[in-house]
Amino acid sequence: MTLLPSNATKYERALEKTCARSFSLPVLINTLRNPFECPLEALPWLAFEWSVDEWDEEWSEEQKRQVTARSISVHKKKGTCGAVEEALGALGITVRAIQWWETEPKGVSGTYDLEVQLPAGYKADEATYQEVERVVTAAKNCRSHLGKIALTPAALKQQPIVSGVVFCGEVVTIYELGRIKAN
Repeated sequence: MTLLPSNATKYERALEKTCARSFSLPVLINTLRNPFECPLEALPWLAFEWSVDEWDEEWSEEQKRQVTARSISVHKKKGTCGAVEEALGALGITVRAIQWWETEPKGVSGTYDLEVQLPAGYKADEATYQEVERVVTAAKNCRSHLGKIALTPAALKQQPIVSGVVFCGEVVTIYELGRIKAN
C-alpha cells in the first residue's frame, strides 16, 4: 500500500521503499534514554547528549553505562571533590581527595592529592595514571591544582593461611655401661 499519488515520480517511489524499512524497526524510544537499557551501539550518542566529559572505547560495557548514568550527577557537583569521586566511581575506581589544609604540615594553598584504589583489572601503570588524570581534570574545579596521585592496585582476595607446629618430646641420654658378668 502506498500513500503516494498516481503521478509520483520514480525517485519518490524509491524513497518511499527505502523509508518503509525504517518504520518497521523495533525501536523503543523509552529505552534510548535509559543508559542501562539503551542498545550498546546507541550508547555513545546518549553519552554525547548527556555531556559525558571522558569516553574511552576500551572501557567495558558496564563502565560505559555507569559513566553515562552518572554524568548528570557529576555535572551537578562539578568543581567539587564529590564530582571527582563520582566520575572515578563510575569506572569502579575508589578515590580519596586530600585537600591542602588536611595534610600535616599544611600543604601549598589550592592543591590537593589523591589516593586512588584501583579495582581488579586495572594496572598501576602510566596509561591508568593518565586516564585518572584526564577524568579528574574534567571534574575538578579550575582553581585547585592536582598534586600527587597515589595509585594502589586492588587488594588480593586470598584468604590468609594459618598453620602451626607443635613439637613435644623428651631428651633421652644413653650411657654406656660395662659388661655384665655372669656368675
